[in-house]
Amino acid sequence: MRRLSQRGELLIINLLCFGPFIVMSAIGVAARETLLVYDDRRLYTIIGIELVAGTIAILILRAQGWKFSDFGLQVSMPLTIFGMLLFIGSIIAISGFNEIFRAAYGSDPGAATTPVARASWLAVLLMLAIDPLYEETFEVAYNIRATEGSGAAFGITLSAMIRLACHLYQGPIAPLTILPMGLIFAAVYWKWRRVWPLMVAHGVAGYFALAPS
Repeated sequence: MRRLSQRGELLIINLLCFGPFIVMSAIGVAARETLLVYDDRRLYTIIGIELVAGTIAILILRAQGWKFSDFGLQVSMPLTIFGMLLFIGSIIAISGFNEIFRAAYGSDPGAATTPVARASWLAVLLMLAIDPLYEETFEVAYNIRATEGSGAAFGITLSAMIRLACHLYQGPIAPLTILPMGLIFAAVYWKWRRVWPLMVAHGVAGYFALAPS
Protein backbone atom coordinates (compact mmCIF):
# COMPACT_ATOMS: atom_id res chain seq x y z
CA MET A 1 0.00 0.00 0.00
CA ARG A 2 1.40 3.35 -1.04
CA ARG A 3 1.67 5.77 1.83
CA LEU A 4 -0.60 8.77 1.81
CA SER A 5 0.71 12.29 1.98
CA GLN A 6 0.39 14.00 5.38
CA ARG A 7 -2.49 16.16 4.15
CA GLY A 8 -4.18 13.23 2.44
CA GLU A 9 -3.97 11.15 5.59
CA LEU A 10 -5.34 13.99 7.74
CA LEU A 11 -8.28 14.49 5.37
CA ILE A 12 -9.12 10.80 5.06
CA ILE A 13 -8.97 10.10 8.81
CA ASN A 14 -11.19 13.05 9.66
CA LEU A 15 -13.70 12.32 6.90
CA LEU A 16 -13.82 8.67 7.94
CA CYS A 17 -14.07 9.26 11.69
CA PHE A 18 -16.19 12.40 11.79
CA GLY A 19 -17.81 12.80 8.37
CA PRO A 20 -20.83 10.64 9.34
CA PHE A 21 -21.37 12.60 12.55
CA ILE A 22 -21.04 15.97 10.82
CA VAL A 23 -23.65 14.85 8.26
CA MET A 24 -25.98 13.63 11.04
CA SER A 25 -25.46 16.91 12.88
CA ALA A 26 -26.21 18.94 9.74
CA ILE A 27 -29.42 16.96 9.22
CA GLY A 28 -30.44 17.76 12.78
CA VAL A 29 -29.73 21.46 12.26
CA ALA A 30 -31.70 21.48 8.99
CA ALA A 31 -34.62 19.74 10.69
CA ARG A 32 -34.45 22.27 13.53
CA GLU A 33 -34.69 19.57 16.16
CA THR A 34 -35.82 20.92 19.51
CA LEU A 35 -36.20 17.60 21.35
CA LEU A 36 -32.94 15.66 21.48
CA VAL A 37 -33.77 12.08 22.41
CA TYR A 38 -30.84 9.93 23.52
CA ASP A 39 -32.35 6.46 23.29
CA ASP A 40 -30.89 3.03 22.53
CA ARG A 41 -31.25 3.52 18.79
CA ARG A 42 -29.27 6.76 18.81
CA LEU A 43 -26.56 5.46 21.11
CA TYR A 44 -26.12 2.13 19.30
CA THR A 45 -25.91 3.99 15.99
CA ILE A 46 -23.10 6.14 17.36
CA ILE A 47 -21.34 3.13 18.87
CA GLY A 48 -21.61 1.16 15.63
CA ILE A 49 -20.19 3.98 13.52
CA GLU A 50 -17.33 4.49 15.95
CA LEU A 51 -16.41 0.80 16.05
CA VAL A 52 -16.36 0.46 12.27
CA ALA A 53 -14.73 3.82 11.48
CA GLY A 54 -12.27 3.47 14.36
CA THR A 55 -11.13 0.03 13.22
CA ILE A 56 -10.59 1.22 9.65
CA ALA A 57 -8.78 4.35 10.88
CA ILE A 58 -6.44 2.25 13.04
CA LEU A 59 -5.58 0.02 10.07
CA ILE A 60 -4.85 3.05 7.90
CA LEU A 61 -2.71 4.71 10.56
CA ARG A 62 -0.74 1.54 11.23
CA ALA A 63 -0.04 1.26 7.51
CA GLN A 64 1.12 4.88 7.66
CA GLY A 65 3.60 4.05 10.41
CA TRP A 66 1.70 5.28 13.48
CA LYS A 67 2.00 3.43 16.80
CA PHE A 68 -0.37 3.44 19.79
CA SER A 69 2.38 5.04 21.87
CA ASP A 70 2.30 8.08 19.57
CA PHE A 71 -1.02 9.22 21.07
CA GLY A 72 -0.22 9.11 24.79
CA LEU A 73 -2.74 6.46 25.87
CA GLN A 74 -1.11 5.71 29.24
CA VAL A 75 -3.43 5.11 32.20
CA SER A 76 -2.54 5.92 35.81
CA MET A 77 -4.15 7.12 39.02
CA PRO A 78 -2.55 10.61 38.84
CA LEU A 79 -3.88 11.00 35.28
CA THR A 80 -7.32 9.83 36.45
CA ILE A 81 -7.33 12.46 39.20
CA PHE A 82 -6.17 15.02 36.64
CA GLY A 83 -9.11 14.00 34.45
CA MET A 84 -11.56 14.60 37.28
CA LEU A 85 -10.03 18.02 37.93
CA LEU A 86 -10.20 18.74 34.20
CA PHE A 87 -13.92 17.93 34.22
CA ILE A 88 -14.55 20.23 37.19
CA GLY A 89 -12.45 23.03 35.74
CA SER A 90 -14.12 22.75 32.33
CA ILE A 91 -17.61 22.87 33.85
CA ILE A 92 -16.72 25.94 35.91
CA ALA A 93 -15.21 27.71 32.89
CA ILE A 94 -18.13 26.86 30.60
CA SER A 95 -20.73 27.81 33.21
CA GLY A 96 -19.01 31.15 33.74
CA PHE A 97 -18.87 31.77 30.01
CA ASN A 98 -22.58 31.00 29.69
CA GLU A 99 -23.48 33.32 32.56
CA ILE A 100 -21.57 36.15 30.89
CA PHE A 101 -23.45 35.49 27.64
CA ARG A 102 -26.83 35.47 29.39
CA ALA A 103 -26.03 38.68 31.22
CA ALA A 104 -24.83 40.38 28.04
CA TYR A 105 -27.64 39.29 25.72
CA GLY A 106 -30.49 38.54 28.12
CA SER A 107 -31.27 35.17 26.58
CA ASP A 108 -30.70 31.50 27.35
CA PRO A 109 -29.47 29.60 24.26
CA GLY A 110 -29.96 26.33 26.11
CA ALA A 111 -33.72 26.83 26.03
CA ALA A 112 -33.80 26.19 22.26
CA THR A 113 -33.34 22.44 22.70
CA THR A 114 -34.42 19.90 25.30
CA PRO A 115 -32.24 16.79 25.80
CA VAL A 116 -34.07 13.66 26.95
CA ALA A 117 -32.18 10.53 28.09
CA ARG A 118 -34.13 7.30 27.47
CA ALA A 119 -31.38 4.76 26.89
CA SER A 120 -30.89 1.46 28.70
CA TRP A 121 -27.96 1.01 31.05
CA LEU A 122 -26.24 -1.37 28.61
CA ALA A 123 -26.30 1.27 25.87
CA VAL A 124 -25.14 3.95 28.31
CA LEU A 125 -22.24 1.86 29.61
CA LEU A 126 -21.10 0.93 26.09
CA MET A 127 -21.34 4.57 25.07
CA LEU A 128 -19.27 5.70 28.06
CA ALA A 129 -16.66 3.03 27.34
CA ILE A 130 -16.26 3.64 23.61
CA ASP A 131 -17.15 7.25 22.82
CA PRO A 132 -14.55 9.02 25.04
CA LEU A 133 -11.77 6.80 23.71
CA TYR A 134 -12.86 7.33 20.11
CA GLU A 135 -13.38 11.09 20.24
CA GLU A 136 -10.38 12.05 22.34
CA THR A 137 -7.99 9.79 20.44
CA PHE A 138 -8.97 10.75 16.90
CA GLU A 139 -10.47 14.21 17.45
CA VAL A 140 -7.76 15.53 19.75
CA ALA A 141 -4.66 13.34 19.94
CA TYR A 142 -4.47 12.43 16.27
CA ASN A 143 -5.25 15.88 14.91
CA ILE A 144 -2.77 17.62 17.19
CA ARG A 145 0.01 15.11 16.59
CA ALA A 146 -0.62 15.09 12.83
CA THR A 147 -0.50 18.90 12.59
CA GLU A 148 1.98 19.75 15.35
CA GLY A 149 4.37 21.16 12.76
CA SER A 150 1.83 23.91 12.08
CA GLY A 151 1.84 25.05 15.70
CA ALA A 152 -0.44 24.88 18.72
CA ALA A 153 -3.06 27.34 17.49
CA PHE A 154 -3.75 25.38 14.31
CA GLY A 155 -4.04 21.95 15.93
CA ILE A 156 -6.12 23.16 18.87
CA THR A 157 -8.48 25.10 16.61
CA LEU A 158 -8.85 22.21 14.16
CA SER A 159 -9.68 19.77 16.95
CA ALA A 160 -12.19 22.11 18.59
CA MET A 161 -13.94 22.99 15.32
CA ILE A 162 -14.37 19.32 14.36
CA ARG A 163 -15.87 18.65 17.79
CA LEU A 164 -18.23 21.58 17.34
CA ALA A 165 -19.27 20.49 13.84
CA CYS A 166 -20.21 17.04 15.19
CA HIS A 167 -22.43 18.58 17.89
CA LEU A 168 -24.16 21.47 16.11
CA TYR A 169 -27.42 19.50 16.29
CA GLN A 170 -27.54 20.52 19.96
CA GLY A 171 -28.60 23.99 18.85
CA PRO A 172 -27.42 27.46 19.89
CA ILE A 173 -25.95 26.10 23.12
CA ALA A 174 -23.27 24.15 21.21
CA PRO A 175 -20.91 27.09 20.51
CA LEU A 176 -21.13 28.07 24.18
CA THR A 177 -20.41 24.61 25.56
CA ILE A 178 -18.89 22.25 22.99
CA LEU A 179 -16.50 24.82 21.50
CA PRO A 180 -14.91 25.99 24.77
CA MET A 181 -14.69 22.39 25.97
CA GLY A 182 -12.97 21.44 22.72
CA LEU A 183 -10.48 24.28 23.09
CA ILE A 184 -9.74 23.38 26.72
CA PHE A 185 -9.29 19.66 26.00
CA ALA A 186 -7.07 20.29 22.98
CA ALA A 187 -4.94 22.81 24.88
CA VAL A 188 -4.49 20.33 27.74
CA TYR A 189 -3.43 17.62 25.30
CA TRP A 190 -1.01 19.95 23.53
CA LYS A 191 0.64 20.72 26.87
CA TRP A 192 0.85 17.20 28.36
CA ARG A 193 0.25 14.81 25.43
CA ARG A 194 -1.91 12.43 27.47
CA VAL A 195 -5.34 11.21 26.33
CA TRP A 196 -6.54 9.54 29.54
CA PRO A 197 -7.41 12.76 31.45
CA LEU A 198 -9.52 13.87 28.48
CA MET A 199 -11.26 10.50 28.37
CA VAL A 200 -12.02 10.65 32.10
CA ALA A 201 -13.46 14.18 31.86
CA HIS A 202 -15.46 13.23 28.76
CA GLY A 203 -16.76 10.06 30.40
CA VAL A 204 -17.89 11.87 33.56
CA ALA A 205 -19.67 14.52 31.49
CA GLY A 206 -21.35 11.79 29.45
CA TYR A 207 -22.44 9.97 32.60
CA PHE A 208 -24.21 13.02 33.98
CA ALA A 209 -25.88 13.58 30.61
CA LEU A 210 -27.07 9.99 30.10
CA ALA A 211 -27.47 8.48 33.57
CA PRO A 212 -30.92 10.07 34.18
CA SER A 213 -32.31 7.52 31.70
